This record gives sequence, structure tokens and C-alpha cells, in this order.
Amino acid sequence: MNAQDDTARSPSPVSAKEFAARLSSLHPGRSVAVAFSGGPDSLALLILAARWAARRKSTALHAFTVDHGLRAASAGEAKEAARLAAKLGVPHRILKWKGEKPATGIQAAAREARYGLLLQACRNVGASDLLVAHHLEDQAETFLLRLSRGSGIDGLSAMPASRPLSEDGMAVRLLRPLLDLPRERLLATVAKARLTPIQDPSNENERFDRVKARKALAILAPLGLDAGRLARTAAQMGRAREVLETETARLLARHASHSPLGFVEMKAKALIGAPAEIGLRALAALIRAVGGGQYAPRLVGLEAVYAAIGEGSLGRGRTLGGVKFALKGGILLVSREVAAAQAAMPLLLKQGEEGVWDGRFRLRLDKAPRRRRFEVRALGSEGLAALRATQTGLPEVPSAILQTLPGLWLSDKLAAAPHLGTLRRGVEARVALRRMPWPDPPKEAEKA
Repeated sequence: MNAQDDTARSPSPVSAKEFAARLSSLHPGRSVAVAFSGGPDSLALLILAARWAARRKSTALHAFTVDHGLRAASAGEAKEAARLAAKLGVPHRILKWKGEKPATGIQAAAREARYGLLLQACRNVGASDLLVAHHLEDQAETFLLRLSRGSGIDGLSAMPASRPLSEDGMAVRLLRPLLDLPRERLLATVAKARLTPIQDPSNENERFDRVKARKALAILAPLGLDAGRLARTAAQMGRAREVLETETARLLARHASHSPLGFVEMKAKALIGAPAEIGLRALAALIRAVGGGQYAPRLVGLEAVYAAIGEGSLGRGRTLGGVKFALKGGILLVSREVAAAQAAMPLLLKQGEEGVWDGRFRLRLDKAPRRRRFEVRALGSEGLAALRATQTGLPEVPSAILQTLPGLWLSDKLAAAPHLGTLRRGVEARVALRRMPWPDPPKEAEKA
């Protein structure tokens, strides 16, 4: 083999035109951030993003590096990432994960903390999009990891090129413009730029499942199960997931009613009469809506409640995921469990501030005595009793539902319940449900 053959077979760097086409298809805003560890993948992304932004003079580009503080070398690596960003002419900031670290599940906790820090940093600079360097092999590794955990269609679906990073506050999207590109082309991009990336030793530590999955890809490739094939399978799963989500949205749009008080009523016959996969997905969506959580309970729990609904054996009620289920005349009542609402993290508000409480309600304190900070927590029996002593015409719903609504408290005194009334003069607050966690229903479902 001659030198010319070697050159022909070597991976080509990602061109500016290729990158611009991929990113433009995602419709980025005028202020964009890059999650930048300084490793080979994120360095390739920052190189390409810096060139792209330079050609679009109206675009602001930022780079953020998260220092998890989990290794002694992390602080020095973050400083090196800052140096690399400066070399590329990109404003950079180091974000530190402070506080105690968990003894178990450290990777999951670090991921959650990382995205929380990145989201806040984006909002601070007004960036509407956060670019991450996930590539073809990442897609394949994720598929293998989820397959090993027994995931269904949702878990095996491909990582999307675009998704909301948060539904609360200023909207920020997570964009993956490199998702269909192999890692070797990213490495070639870095080599052409003559920059030296940071090498994280944990990326070779087989104690972590993702490293094991990465090495398994090399073993599976000769069988035809290479990164490209696995990524295509994940994409097929993604298309199947979209169909199932659409059918679930139709079912919920036609037969479920989400009350401003946070509970849902749904025809039990419609839920149980749907194909089991659709019914279980609808049940999971109801739990997320009423429970305020981001994730549904495990499948075994869902199946047990689903079966009990079908058999009419819920008795006086059954709970799952902080949500209570009860049957009344063929209507399934899904409400927040009182104990779960009372255990929700309190929200502190001053005049002019807003926030989300219990994952269900967005509150804004429009008017209040100056410098007084109110604590938002569940009404409970005590708060409901105080309201009933002074208010009339409270909604005719079970007392347990009213007890799970938010109240504004000053110490142990209830000042207001935005849904139900005010006990303290000079206090005005607004409350609204957060967006439902199931997809918007198709237009034909809305007309049905």
C-alpha cells in the first residue's frame, strides 16, 4: 500500500460547509452556547462552531466547562479548556458543581448537575441553544446500554438532534449537530486545527458502563453490528415511538380532562379499551401530569395499576408515583397523593418572583408586603380549615385534592391559596398548571 492509498483511506475532517448545513437545519438562535469539556469531541465541536459563528456576525457564541470536582485534576483541566476556548476566540466560563456528592449513582448525579449548571449559564447569557458533541458512536453506545437494561421502544429510540433542555422559564434547546458523524472525523478535525485536546482518564475506566459499551462495539462490528447499523436501528425505534406517542395523545385528547386544580378525570373504559401499549403510555402520562415528575414509574408498577383498573379492583384507591387512583362510576380519578404533596420541596417567593412548585404549578407573587418572603407548600388539612373558616364557595371536589394545592405561608400562618382565596390583605398571586407532559394532540383529535 502506498502513501496515496493511506491518504485516500484516512478520515476527512468535517468541513465548514457540512457543519453549517447540519446546524442550520436545526434553526439555531442568535446566541448559542457549547458544552465544552476540552476533550476531542467537544473540541471538534467548538472549532466548527467558532468558524460558523465567525461567518455569522450577528451570532454570539459562548463556551461553558463544568468542573464536577470529582477528580484532583478536574480544576486544571477546566483551566486548560478555558485556554483552548481563548485560542479559538470564544468567551468561556467555568461552572463548578458545588456541595456534597452522592456515594452511589455518581455518573447519573453528575449528568443531572451538569445540565442544570449549563441550563442556568445559557439563561444568564441569553443563549437559546446549547450545542453538545454527541456523535455516531455515542448513539450506538447509548442503544447498547439501554438494550442491556431491558429498555423498550422509548429507551431504544435514537437520541434526537434537538430537544428542549427545560420547559420552565426561558426556553433553551439542546442541539446535537454532529449526531450522524463518526468520531474519527471529529478527531481528524482537531488534528487539522493542530490543537491538543484534554484526555480524561475516566473515558478508559471499565468501571463505567459506557466504557464497556464502547469496547463492545469493536467486538460486535465484525458481526455487522457496527455503530452505523445500531444507530439506524435506534432511528427506526424513534419513528415507532413517534407513532405511539401520537396515538397516546389522541386517546388523552378525546377522553381525559386535566383540571386547573391539578387532577385528571378519564373514562376508564377508554383507557382499558385501547391497545395495551397505548393504555400504559397514557397511564404513565397521567402520572407525570398529576405527580409533577419527569419520569414515569417502572413498567411493573404501571402494569399492576393498569390491570387493577381493568378489573375494577382499585378498592378505596391505589397509589403509584405519588399519585392516587380511584374509580367513580366508570370515571378514573387521578389525583396527587396528599403525603407526596406535603413532602414536596417548598418554594420561596418575594414580590415579583415566580417559580414551579411540586412540579405541577407555576406561581407568581404579584403583590406582597415588601421584603416578606413567602413559603409555598401544600395547604394540608390545617390550611384548608383556615380557608373554610373564612371562605365560601370552595370547589366541590374531594377534600384530599384541595389539601394538595399550593398555599403561601408566612411561618405557620396561611396568607393565600391562589386557587381558593386570600387570608392576608395586600397579597396577590397567580397560579397555572405547567404544560401537560404528553404531546400536543393532533388537530383531528382536537375536533373529535
